[in-house]
Amino acid sequence: MEFKDRLKALRKEKKLTQVKLGEMLNYGYTAIANYESGRNQPSIPDLKKIASIFNVSMDYLLGVNDIRHPYVIDDETAEFNEFRRYYAMLNDDSKDDLMLYMQFLVDRQSRIKPHLQNLTYGEHEPKSTVLRVAQKPEEYR
Repeated sequence: MEFKDRLKALRKEKKLTQVKLGEMLNYGYTAIANYESGRNQPSIPDLKKIASIFNVSMDYLLGVNDIRHPYVIDDETAEFNEFRRYYAMLNDDSKDDLMLYMQFLVDRQSRIKPHLQNLTYGEHEPKSTVLRVAQKPEEYR
């Protein structure tokens, strides 16, 4: 698959319009249309931004291979396989909610001071609420 095809597929997978993706990259939708038609190619810095937006490797984005995340260790533990099984049962909206919640957890974890990590939950941070979890990452900071 070529870059132009991969870009279009990723954009549609994320339910982004050409206009929205152009805004995310700070240029007009015509640039995206030109990329998807193969008329133009993005610069290396723009390729990095695009790969980051879609959370894929540049090799995947450029069609070099079909491995989206080549540096992720393949976890075959029973616990992770159970997570996969539950994840597969979710609809797209629930998967989006789960991604937001996981981003929240990682962000919260990174904010906890190392000397507080051994404390029991609740001694250093209030429990999250449904409202807090449902917010976008920039809203709960």
